[in-house]
Amino acid sequence: MRCFLLLIVLAGAVHAQTVVEAEGGELVGAAAVATSRAGYSGTGYVTGLGADGDSLRLVIDGTGEFVQLRLAVAGSGRFATFEVRLDGDVIAGGNTTVGSSFRELAVDERRLSAGPHVVTIHGSVDVDYLVLEPVSYEGPAAPPPVLSDPDATDSARALFAFLLDIYGEHVLAGQQDGYQNGAPSTREIDYVESVTGTVPAVGAFDLINYSPSRRARGTNPTGWAEHWIEWAGDHGIVTLMWHWNAPTDLLDTSDQPWWRGFYTEATTFDVEAALAQGPGGEDYELLLRDIDAIAVELQKFEDADVPVLWRPLHEAYGRWFWWGAKGPGPYVALWRLMYERLVEYHGLHNLIWVHTHRPSDGDQAAWYPGDAYVDVVGVDEYVEDPDAVFRSDWELLQEQFGANKLVALTETGTLPDMTRSVDFGMTWSWFAVWEGSFIRDLDTDRLVDVYTSEVVLTRDELPDWRSYTLATAEADGPEAPTDHATITPNPSAGPVTLRLDLGAAADVVVETFDALGRRVGRQSLGTMPAGSLAVALAAPAVPGPYFVRVTAGDRVVRGRFVVAR
Repeated sequence: MRCFLLLIVLAGAVHAQTVVEAEGGELVGAAAVATSRAGYSGTGYVTGLGADGDSLRLVIDGTGEFVQLRLAVAGSGRFATFEVRLDGDVIAGGNTTVGSSFRELAVDERRLSAGPHVVTIHGSVDVDYLVLEPVSYEGPAAPPPVLSDPDATDSARALFAFLLDIYGEHVLAGQQDGYQNGAPSTREIDYVESVTGTVPAVGAFDLINYSPSRRARGTNPTGWAEHWIEWAGDHGIVTLMWHWNAPTDLLDTSDQPWWRGFYTEATTFDVEAALAQGPGGEDYELLLRDIDAIAVELQKFEDADVPVLWRPLHEAYGRWFWWGAKGPGPYVALWRLMYERLVEYHGLHNLIWVHTHRPSDGDQAAWYPGDAYVDVVGVDEYVEDPDAVFRSDWELLQEQFGANKLVALTETGTLPDMTRSVDFGMTWSWFAVWEGSFIRDLDTDRLVDVYTSEVVLTRDELPDWRSYTLATAEADGPEAPTDHATITPNPSAGPVTLRLDLGAAADVVVETFDALGRRVGRQSLGTMPAGSLAVALAAPAVPGPYFVRVTAGDRVVRGRFVVAR
């Protein structure tokens, strides 16, 4: 059972509280009113709640407000156990520290519907009173209206502007879908519609079978991308992930068949060694081959003017996928390589980059690719508790990324009560429930409640988001400054020159990173005027690819060069 054994911490505005004295409640079993313990309020307190069949029942009036429930308790030892039920359902319980003096414990926070409710208390505690205190939580701060790709398409910018506009007020409903009998499917989306009468705003799909090592073994995803594009139409929103089957070295055994090749345990492919090879290395070139294959499919979305919430290399922190098996350094390097390959090399500008984060791990900062390569931070959560709202994840993500990045519930096996989530100030940008039993085993009443919640937007409730404009690109405002960078010679066996065209004066910092994401050079140029300038870069001694990031004020421009020996 869940436990809310915390000293009270009020959030937001403070309103009038209601105090319900324990001695005025219904006493069951050996429960009795006592006065021997000092410090009680009212005319006494209730004791004798510890044996089976003993309890205290209090009737409280709900007003529709979101309230914190607190119990004033004391005990005869250092520790006590208790259980609190609301209308028959356990809302708190477990062990708590107590003392001889009454102290308040926060046992729950929830929106109490108008009308009477029954609170039942049992345990080895003495109870003085119950407090109902209306509380409120502020929503998230708005991130800056800046995409990592300065050349993002108009539709990608419009979608991002729409996400920013609703953030803190509404959550987009999303559903992961799969494939059936080798064909693309929207069966889970159709299932949601059959239960709720409405369609998710976000369709989540997987490019898994476009992995070259899967296609070489017979998968045929022909037409999948086109099917998803058709589903998107003019206003549907698409998020794509990629369970990337390792490029080579699949175990392909009875225990680890080839189709499990995205798992670390199903391949001996070494991402760190592949990146260290650099251009020309066999495994490095296979990485590029696979990214290029996915670029073909992503290009179809750009050609159809469908922006994509692009969520590659997910859950690397768990190391259960090969792209995370060697730790954060190679993962960040692979993310940045993919970014450069798709955005700069292939010229794909319809992507909004979504990084999957695990906020509860202390070393997560090392796994973060960097603000210049990420637009949205998401979390994947699977828990057994159907009432979970992932509050600790939200709070940690806000602590780490609040006012900097949008935060989304990118993958979940449990559908939180979104109205309850918003009561806590938790307004995910979108949620996406995983396919199969995860969506079909959900309580249908919960599904209907979420999809009909005022805070949740479904496809039929979407505005014309394509008409949105990022605040930095208002049509009637000044044109945003643009910067351009070129590096010559490239490839190079010696020093290279960065030629930079600044659209506006700014403080300029030039950084160089190797293929593993390690910074190998940094130059602070100070405030530079608008116009052209040349910066000499020392060529690193180790051959391979290098990435240059130029930060000009709040603008970022990137370049790439190769050192050959």
